[in-house]
Amino acid sequence: MKRLRPLAYGLFSGFDHLIWVLVKVIPGPRLIALVRRRPWIRLQLVLPAPCQRRWQGRIRWLLAVRCHRAGWASSCLSRSLAGRILLDLIAAPNALHLGMGQCDDGRKVPHSWLSDPATGRLFTPGLTPGFGAQLASF
Repeated sequence: MKRLRPLAYGLFSGFDHLIWVLVKVIPGPRLIALVRRRPWIRLQLVLPAPCQRRWQGRIRWLLAVRCHRAGWASSCLSRSLAGRILLDLIAAPNALHLGMGQCDDGRKVPHSWLSDPATGRLFTPGLTPGFGAQLASF
């Protein structure tokens, strides 16, 4: 299992970079329409509940590590979209949120995060209370 972690992280990092490129290339309205339509759901795997929970935990770990170590060619949106695609593939419920925060110097900062709609638990870091507001969720 420990040998698979670097491989899994490397593959997920590559996937995150690919999504980041798509975010840069696809115009915003088309990207949002694609995310709402979720065409990848046709590839969904039917897993028993214990197996689904195990994979959901693995994806949560990948997202946590990636959010902590992300460098160039990665953004909160690319990580959230990559996580959403993986969670959709195992039929795990998830909600993508888009919001706007404000820094101390007055700059507005867009942010996206992924959560479990049933429990409210975050897969990727969200806005801290008092920092900003959620604008959309799907």
